[in-house]
Amino acid sequence: MITGNQEDYLINILRLSEKGGVVKTSGLSKFMGVSPASVSEMLKILAEQGLVNYRKYKGVSLTEKGDVYARGIKRKHKIMERFLTDVLDVSDIEAHEEACRMEHVLSDGSAEKLSRIVNVQGDLGDQELVKAQTLSLDRMETGGEGVISHLKCDDSAKIRRLLSIGFVPGRKVRLDNRLSSKGPIIASVGGSSIALDMDLASLVFVEEG
Repeated sequence: MITGNQEDYLINILRLSEKGGVVKTSGLSKFMGVSPASVSEMLKILAEQGLVNYRKYKGVSLTEKGDVYARGIKRKHKIMERFLTDVLDVSDIEAHEEACRMEHVLSDGSAEKLSRIVNVQGDLGDQELVKAQTLSLDRMETGGEGVISHLKCDDSAKIRRLLSIGFVPGRKVRLDNRLSSKGPIIASVGGSSIALDMDLASLVFVEEG
C-alpha cells in the first residue's frame, strides 16, 4: 500500500519533471524541505515498488506506473480544489491546503462523482466519450428522460444554483414541457417539478435511456 507521504513524493517528482525531465535528488530535497538522506531513502523504497527509476547521483524519474499514479492523485487534488471553491465557496488558499490533505483519502469512485459536478474530466478520450453519450437538457425532446451525467460550467454561482434546486449528477430527470421555443422548460428531478431557463438547462448533461 502506498502511503500519503509516498504519494507526496510522486506528485512532487511529477511537478518537477514536467519542467525538465529527470529530477535531481538535491532539487527534490529543497522543493520538499526534507534532508537529502531522507529523500534518497524514500526513492529507494519507491524504486522497489516500481514507481520510479532512481540512480544515485543521477536523479529520479517516474516509471509508467508511477506517472499514472501521480497524475491520478494530481487530478483528485484539482477536483477537491474546484469542489471546495466552486461549491462550498472556500478561499483559494484554504482550498489548496484542504485538497493537499484530502487527495490522499478520496476514493476513485467519489472523485469521479465530484468531477461530474465541477466539470473536471479525465484525458481527452474520456471527454469525447462523455460528449458522445450525453445530451444537454435544453436539447432533449419533451417527455425525454434519463440520468444526469454531469454539469458543464465554470461559473460557480450557477453550479451552486443547479445543485441547490436538485440537478445533481446521478439523479433521474425528465423534460416535461417547454413553455416556448426559447424556454424556460419544465423538468422533473428529485420528486419536484422545476422551471428552468434555457441558459441553466444547457449546463445539465443527461444520459438518456
